[in-house]
Amino acid sequence: MRYFRMLGIVLLLVSCANDGMGREDLPDIPVSTGEKIAGGSVLQVFFLAGRQNNGTDIVDRTNANWLAMSPLIPLSRQNSGGFRPYEFPVSEETFKMRRAIEKVLSSGVQNILLKPLTSFAAISDSNFWGDFFLETETEWQEMEKAYTELFLGFAALSDEFPQVGMLSIGNELREFATRRPDFFKGLIARLRADYPNLKLTYSANWDEYESITFWEDLDYLGVNSYFPLVDAKTPQVEEIKEAFLPIKNDVLSVARRSGVPVLFTEYGFRSIDNGLRRPWDNGPNQVGVNVNLEAQANAYIAFYETFWDEPWVAGGFFWEWFVEVDLNNPGFRSNENGWYINGKPAEAVVREQYSRVSN
Repeated sequence: MRYFRMLGIVLLLVSCANDGMGREDLPDIPVSTGEKIAGGSVLQVFFLAGRQNNGTDIVDRTNANWLAMSPLIPLSRQNSGGFRPYEFPVSEETFKMRRAIEKVLSSGVQNILLKPLTSFAAISDSNFWGDFFLETETEWQEMEKAYTELFLGFAALSDEFPQVGMLSIGNELREFATRRPDFFKGLIARLRADYPNLKLTYSANWDEYESITFWEDLDYLGVNSYFPLVDAKTPQVEEIKEAFLPIKNDVLSVARRSGVPVLFTEYGFRSIDNGLRRPWDNGPNQVGVNVNLEAQANAYIAFYETFWDEPWVAGGFFWEWFVEVDLNNPGFRSNENGWYINGKPAEAVVREQYSRVSN
């Protein structure tokens, strides 16, 4: 009996070592509390703010309990030589956001993530905001003043609309976020002090989340999940899940180090042939060109089966929902090869998954 008891102890220790559990040098897995965030993303905030638009049908059609609103906001360089060399159109953008928020609230949306997409194309050699950086300390500080003003303006909307429960303090700003972490830590501290009830995240691109050093200051470790996965034209669910496994382990490792649960601030897949090879590099959205609805639906299923039930995953926001100009004509973009899920088989996959959260 003593032999078998000792053998059992040895096997238990080996098992713990193999799965990484039970080691004192690893922090506990962060656990997300509360209802799973079953969110969707809308980029066309200008449509929502328009007088002729009636809102969005995203809640009725997908069972989403959160909406991420992602306006594209450009930084401009002022040529007057004044004290404000850089500026975001804060007043204009917050005015539009008020109108847009009113529209989505009338559509049944109860929880909102504000996730501004900041563009630096006017002062940068690259159109991708992840490559943006400045040469001098003076330039950084002047730009950061404008950036702070913008995000304080968006955070203030939570005072007017309590449904605004979360703010993303940046989106895919690889060079900015890794070169200026102290700025982001200071911005987080100020937002915490002025808006203590507002949850905060940062939306890191798939290739930068491991290098962010201020996760522990935030409520959620935000990941935009556009990882290269499978080369096949129409990958099947099981092979997509297999490709996700090492990614899952890497994300969990970062979450453990930071002690913060993971929120997929964007996750999505195009309805296009070979769409999982290099998701960011498939050309413009087009109607009737290499459309592959099965590949998109399979990818959503694989994502949910890999991540969704993990206690360290707070949920996520699918990318993206098209704002129908005419809500009586849903799904008219169902034959295009882009990210939209409206009217495609992926919409039914999302609706079924999200129904488990709302029920």
